[in-house]
Amino acid sequence: MLRRGLIGAGVMVAILGLVFWTLLRDRNGPNPQQLAQTDTPVESGGMVPNGDSQSGSHQSGSGQTGSQEGQATQGNANSSTTSNASSPSIGSVPGEEITDQVREMNSDKFAAPPRQFRPGNAQPSQRRVQIHRDKNGFTIQLPSGAPIATPTVYQGKVYVSGGFRSREYYCFDAKTGELLWSVDLSDDGPSSAVCADGIVVFNTESCTLFALDAKTGKHLWSYWLGDPLTSTPAIANGIVFTSYPAAGRFAGAEQSDISEQPFQNLGPAIGKPPKNNATTNRRPPGASHVLAAFELKTGRILWQRWIDSDVISAPVAVGNEVYATSFAGTVYRFRQKDGSVLAAHRCRATSAPTLANNQLYWSQRADQKGQVAEAVAVVDKSNNSVQAFGNVRAAPYLDAEVQQVSGLQGVLQGLDAANGFAGGAPAAANAAAALQNIGQSTVSGMQFFQGSRVLYFRNQLYSSMGDELVCLEAQNGQERWRHKVKGDLHKEGGHLATPPALAGGKIVLATVAGEVLLLDPDKGTVYQSYKVGAPIRSQPAIVDGRIYVGTQNGRLVCIDTGDPSLTGWYTWGGDMAHTNARTE
Repeated sequence: MLRRGLIGAGVMVAILGLVFWTLLRDRNGPNPQQLAQTDTPVESGGMVPNGDSQSGSHQSGSGQTGSQEGQATQGNANSSTTSNASSPSIGSVPGEEITDQVREMNSDKFAAPPRQFRPGNAQPSQRRVQIHRDKNGFTIQLPSGAPIATPTVYQGKVYVSGGFRSREYYCFDAKTGELLWSVDLSDDGPSSAVCADGIVVFNTESCTLFALDAKTGKHLWSYWLGDPLTSTPAIANGIVFTSYPAAGRFAGAEQSDISEQPFQNLGPAIGKPPKNNATTNRRPPGASHVLAAFELKTGRILWQRWIDSDVISAPVAVGNEVYATSFAGTVYRFRQKDGSVLAAHRCRATSAPTLANNQLYWSQRADQKGQVAEAVAVVDKSNNSVQAFGNVRAAPYLDAEVQQVSGLQGVLQGLDAANGFAGGAPAAANAAAALQNIGQSTVSGMQFFQGSRVLYFRNQLYSSMGDELVCLEAQNGQERWRHKVKGDLHKEGGHLATPPALAGGKIVLATVAGEVLLLDPDKGTVYQSYKVGAPIRSQPAIVDGRIYVGTQNGRLVCIDTGDPSLTGWYTWGGDMAHTNARTE
């Protein structure tokens, strides 16, 4: 595995980036309203909802109403939002529209992204795992003991990474936990998987996109794309979308350290992509990464586009378009079939976007007067106008100064060191962009970051913002309720709850405190609580009454709720395209 001669340079870039960001943060970000010097939403509050939480036969804890930790508080029409009249914008978008600039940097004026990649390797493994079964499901201890990304359930099987510092991928029977196959990989740090047409696809942190036969684990195709990969792929319409670092690499001048014969796999694309016949070796200014589209069944390159940094969490495919938020805070929109640049907005976005009813929803920085803050943006897709800017709140979970001294930072540094990054992220990662925007600069921190991703359900928005799950009206961003989760934001670091999932008409939330909660989407009260016994920082999957979570200490846990209505959330973002939206 090729590592990591530019690590020291990467560390220096990150440090300089932090200094630069600290000096300028009073000027960056929108200015929605005066922020209270707390970790709670501005003007938050409201009345306590009536009714007690309900208990069920599988409950191992309970929720209560009120305003304390672990309780729900209702909002009102004057809750922490700003209207369209006062929402932060430059022109008609929340930030700066840079569509023309992105089109130009993907034109013939600049070099095209690289087209040659050497293959990876995946071999059948005889590895064994420890499994404990009981009436409430099963727990599998994976050998690495490292954090496990969101499991993926597909055709009665559950697919899961062996953990950040592992080189393994596993397939288990989703009902019994029986090991069906496992593979040893040529690279470490596997991501969550996506599946379609009998193929399972995932990235590894270092540095390969793999496609395996979903039934057998047989290696179908793979490409060493670049070091590191910090996002999860998406699949839609027979296409795999993923991102990779390409600083210093471009078509016609691929990396010189490829010892094996590279694949010459640039084929005719679906449709007619914009041509880039540039002979220059000039890389577009400000572009460190590439968003790429591959044919699922063959791995053939369909199109590639330069972007300013790696993708947060995963690309999102909806209809005939694919969206991506970069760590630099830019929200991109491309046409799936040919990569045409449809829109790009630089707005310090902090999560993957969600699309529903022609509206776009994402979280973004909302700093003011030196205080790091975050809000939920509601944007009309048809004209890119801001409709609302809701739940403006202080955000120490995005503050680089807070995060660098948190407990999470020590964990992330240890994980990075185990994968060869003891000196910090390599320069190719463009970690400075992530540090300035989300407060994280380690490779593991970037791969695990899921942010305050917005869930859309029945004209309401749900977002885990630091230590609270908040519910907002989709049309105007007004707060309906908040649910506080356990933990100390400053001490523990990062978000204390995963992005919310949805199954059986209930919100499913996993927490760093090691709990999985089922909540009423209308009131925020807790129906049931399951204790897992280890921190959880990755969104659960929920299928056929079973909740699957990966823990921070290397466990795959299946909770059998006995309620078959809890189903339909197959992987991170709900489906293989990561749409994160449900209308019913």
